[in-house]
Amino acid sequence: MERENLKPADLDAASRCRDDTALTIEVRLPEPMDLVASLECGQVFRWGRCAFPGRPDLKVAYKGVAGGTGLIIAQPDARTGAAISDSLWVQYDPSVTSTEEVRGIILRYFSYDDHVSSIEAKLKSTGHVMVDAVSFCRGLRIITQDRWEALASYILSTNNSIPNISRIIRNLSERFGEPCGLGERSFPTPERIAGESLSRLRECKCGFRDQNLSDAAIKVSSGDVDLEAIGSMTPEEARRELMRIRGVGPKVADCVLLFGYHMLEVFPVDVWVARAVSRYYLGGRQVSPKEAREEGLRRFGRLAGYAQEYLFYYLRSQGLS
Repeated sequence: MERENLKPADLDAASRCRDDTALTIEVRLPEPMDLVASLECGQVFRWGRCAFPGRPDLKVAYKGVAGGTGLIIAQPDARTGAAISDSLWVQYDPSVTSTEEVRGIILRYFSYDDHVSSIEAKLKSTGHVMVDAVSFCRGLRIITQDRWEALASYILSTNNSIPNISRIIRNLSERFGEPCGLGERSFPTPERIAGESLSRLRECKCGFRDQNLSDAAIKVSSGDVDLEAIGSMTPEEARRELMRIRGVGPKVADCVLLFGYHMLEVFPVDVWVARAVSRYYLGGRQVSPKEAREEGLRRFGRLAGYAQEYLFYYLRSQGLS
């Protein structure tokens, strides 16, 4: 499916919060979205639940960083299936960024021009478990992350849990990042990481991944791996280029392409996705990651990335094993 050219909805006027150093604005997306599913489905690691200052009616709120800017993002209702809103309330520091910049950050981050209702209808039409998975995850959006941060995050995800990945990213940001508003710090640049010793990276609890992160930073900052050029490559070419980096295998490369480059025709495979493909599509027989990836690409084509994320979140949320 080709991405449709939808125009972003206009931003409502900014209104003051109780904290006079921050502004709150409403950003409307072309279609309803589920903030919980989008931020808790395992594709991003910078967000934590919080209370939205001065707005008890905004019951679902997260604090984190997007587009190099500290933000609090909220929706008015808890996740109840039918009650999914097309509005996001966003708090930010106007001394760091402008209203229009925040609007652009939010719309790009949540991939506003993905026609999610059409994507979900197409995936449900494939039948099998996808009917239940899409119904459960309705409103989930593939997020478009900063490419360098996506690469670094998924290098750090190797043999790691989501809470631990989040802690490492926060440690790196607090130690080597720059203030970016609301008490948050940006993810450090590849140049900054490349200039740090392994012992300093190890202090951030990277574990064995410190060498992989350092190698990525050196290759990116030197131009040996050109993250911008990768965006114009085919998925196969881009995967090969990313796999020149130490610690980047097919799964990490596919995650970077999906979540950093919005290449929706990739199908990252971890243990959960391989389990889903085996159980629901291949009669329960044990499959390799390569077999699971090929099956996912065959079944879902240009929507493979969305299919993968629905399967991943659905299985984990249902406690299926």
